[in-house]
Amino acid sequence: MSATKHRGLYAKEKVINAVRAVKDGKMTSVEASKFYKVPSSTIRCHVNGYSARIGAGASFYLSKKQEDYLVELIKSFESIGLRLTKLVLKKIVGQFIKLVTNNSRFKSK
Repeated sequence: MSATKHRGLYAKEKVINAVRAVKDGKMTSVEASKFYKVPSSTIRCHVNGYSARIGAGASFYLSKKQEDYLVELIKSFESIGLRLTKLVLKKIVGQFIKLVTNNSRFKSK
């Protein structure tokens, strides 16, 4: 049997609403857990301030506008007949991110 935990799938809004209900005194963490289908321990962590932010995870390298532009660029390559393999796509996306981002991870050394 594996000792690893699997993260549950629940919407960010459900966590926010559950935390708000507990903070406002409308429900206990157990009641909010049952109502919003979010683990009570997650709710308690957010109520007690143990978690830095709701929606933690990898940060984005591109803005929504940049991402939309990249998608349209890739679609246009496809429409003119460029064969888009996994390797070609990785190169295109990598070069695009290098050009538009300030992240040092993508800058030349």
